[in-house]
Amino acid sequence: MMHRLVTMTRHSARSLVEWAGVVLVAGTLAAAPAAAQSLDQLRASNAVCERPDGLLRALSSDPSVNQKVNTINQERLATYERLARETNTTVEQVRVVSGEKLQGRYGGCP
Repeated sequence: MMHRLVTMTRHSARSLVEWAGVVLVAGTLAAAPAAAQSLDQLRASNAVCERPDGLLRALSSDPSVNQKVNTINQERLATYERLARETNTTVEQVRVVSGEKLQGRYGGCP
């Protein structure tokens, strides 16, 4: 996977990084305030963590936490697929860059 990132053109890589920033902002803005606050609360209580592949992992066995994580992950995957099409890259590349950004911002999974 890293080889694919290295072989991307400079333009594609720059576009991908720019779009990854858009993902972070759009994901925050697109969620309803209560939903965004709920994710923040889940992070603060260590019920969820950011995976390196740009998705969330539930650290809690609470069914409502797992349901929330599944919903957020489905939304993220749809966004990653759209960004991959728009930037002429792969979904895996978008996920890796997004995962790095999200882990940098919120910390990664233990």
